[in-house]
Amino acid sequence: MSTVKKEDSTLRVKEALLKDVGRAIARIDPRDMKLAGLESGDVIVIEGKRATPVKIMPCYPEDRDKGIIQIDGITRENAQAGID
Repeated sequence: MSTVKKEDSTLRVKEALLKDVGRAIARIDPRDMKLAGLESGDVIVIEGKRATPVKIMPCYPEDRDKGIIQIDGITRENAQAGID
């Protein structure tokens, strides 16, 4: 399991796509994935107030270059992170 620490990457939290809800998926820009050395399907730990594992997937083209991470309410609650 990879760990991306807050010091390495800071992304604004946005709501997950409906089809990702309940699946512990985090979508980020493929460019951010590359910078962090991640590939689609890697499991990372989101470090909010609590550490929460998620599977990384690339975001869709309309959500790229925005500096966001899309996670569902369950993941946000587990990480104790809010929507930005």
